[in-house]
Amino acid sequence: MQLILAIDIMNGKVVKAFAGLRINYKPLNLKNEDFSDAIKLINQVRKKVDLKKVYIADLNSISKTGTNEKLIDKILRKFPYLIFLIDSGFDYPISVYKYHRKKIAKKIDNYMVVLGTETMKNFNLKSYNILGEFQLSLDFNGKQEKWLRKIKREKFRTDVILMFLSKVGGRGVNLNLIRKIYNSSTFKQITVAGGVKTKGDVSQLSRLGVKNILSSTLLHKSVSRDSL
Repeated sequence: MQLILAIDIMNGKVVKAFAGLRINYKPLNLKNEDFSDAIKLINQVRKKVDLKKVYIADLNSISKTGTNEKLIDKILRKFPYLIFLIDSGFDYPISVYKYHRKKIAKKIDNYMVVLGTETMKNFNLKSYNILGEFQLSLDFNGKQEKWLRKIKREKFRTDVILMFLSKVGGRGVNLNLIRKIYNSSTFKQITVAGGVKTKGDVSQLSRLGVKNILSSTLLHKSVSRDSL
């Protein structure tokens, strides 16, 4: 089981996510200390956890209200030994292609793009394969059943993040639903995001066969305590 730190960035700051209600997101504060600086947060988590991957959601890019690309580039350069999963609201294959071209020009390669079903407009999933390795984020926002049927119909095999937006902020996990998806899908590897708040949740998900947990709440606890 691998723990992946989730970072939501809005207007240049790390924000505290809760229940997917982005309008209410505030700069991250832990134990009355400002942790809205992504580099500071990553450094502190690394002191307590054997961190290998970090997920970054550029909320401005996702909502089409701007971009945090320069800051994200700075973060990737600061931690060249970490792999970053980048969700920047990619919609069509051309947006992924342009993103890769920019990173190649800047000689940045320690990242993988995340294609979120919340923003994807091209439903031909295989058209993204030629653009390199990626992770699919299946966003539970009311349209997930359509995507699950499509993925199963196309026999599309990929790693997937089950993104429970309404559960973000440690609001609990739906083990029965995750078990159902795990047993009936063609996914190669499943990552669960949203709702995980205790080591007990981690143990239960591990027994289900989940390989990765993407969390902010759980790893923020490592900053506030002596250990996770």
